[in-house]
Amino acid sequence: MATQAEILASTGEVIIPNYGPRLRAMVRGEGARLWDADGKEYVDLFAGFGGAGVVGHCHPAINAAIRDQLDRLHCHGNFFTNEPQVDLARRIIAHAFPGKVFYCHSGAEANEAALKLVRLAAGEGRYKIITFHQCFHGRTMGALSLTPEKFQTGFEPMLAGNVKVPFKDIDAVRAAVDDETAGIFVEPIQIEGGVHVPTVEYMQALRALCDEKQILLVCDEVWTAPARTGEWFAHQRYGIEPDVMTMAKAIGGGLPVGVCLAASKFADVLGPGKHGCTMGGMPVCTAAGAAAMKLIEDENLVDRARVKGEEIVRALTQADIPCIKEIRGAGLLIGMQIDRSARELFMAALDAGLFICLAGENVLRLAPPLVIDDETLARGLDILIGLLKS
Repeated sequence: MATQAEILASTGEVIIPNYGPRLRAMVRGEGARLWDADGKEYVDLFAGFGGAGVVGHCHPAINAAIRDQLDRLHCHGNFFTNEPQVDLARRIIAHAFPGKVFYCHSGAEANEAALKLVRLAAGEGRYKIITFHQCFHGRTMGALSLTPEKFQTGFEPMLAGNVKVPFKDIDAVRAAVDDETAGIFVEPIQIEGGVHVPTVEYMQALRALCDEKQILLVCDEVWTAPARTGEWFAHQRYGIEPDVMTMAKAIGGGLPVGVCLAASKFADVLGPGKHGCTMGGMPVCTAAGAAAMKLIEDENLVDRARVKGEEIVRALTQADIPCIKEIRGAGLLIGMQIDRSARELFMAALDAGLFICLAGENVLRLAPPLVIDDETLARGLDILIGLLKS
């Protein structure tokens, strides 16, 4: 097996550097632990940027579902269907709201599908989409148009019709709605923007405004679904149902699955020829996703996310760490506002054998796998608290 230095050097030679220099070469994962090519072990409190968010790395139930499907059928094209994609869709709908799903591979693609659906559903002349400062909806051109300007530099002009307003300001949203508005895209918890949690009243007011103006409400749950926030889906924290919900990351059980779920009223808007994704909903990926959803059901991981999240917040609070100015989030999705560089702490954590992440210059993010065992979680928190106090 190649050494870490050899893999990193080869990566620099053949891989486009859009993520910057790669920091480690990873070779193995188990639960909430990772190993690099030199054998160093890491506690993973960020779950592969959410992709391993529910089940962790190489969960036996997910591996078994993948192996079983590999022996049956890999892909078949979307003139056909398969049982795993139906199974996953039924499980999502059962815990979310009545409707139908469109499959793709990523959160950006799911938001692209939602964007097209909203424009079609709104009707001729209504094309504007309202989003929020500090949001993040993806890096493909349509999704990028909904995302803040700092990500857009060099790619202009953007898709026409995006209107950005301050988050948690319902008066600003109301003022932005006009006769050309088609819908509102909102993250039930803003993640990349710093882990900002709106109030119940605000989210209910958004729902009411969309009903009043007959525009669509899209909840981007690429990060928050399923189960991470201590609810099956984060919009349920607010007692609302969106017209469209987008998902990716953890919904595939570690494999690439994106989902756009449209409520029954809008479920047939994307009719034949209106949208597509060649490999979307293929059997191996949806088998992994269905197995992940079943694991959440069987092991009650929704409640576990809530309980373990409370334990983490309690441990951080009781540690009395001066550099932490605020702790935000829900369930196993936690943001810490600190008085120092989040990136410097992120790098120090890697050196100490801990994987966390950042959300802006001064916000650390924790999002461990929902199946993380108590011993691994305690070890990760000990490392983190030691770094925060140093």
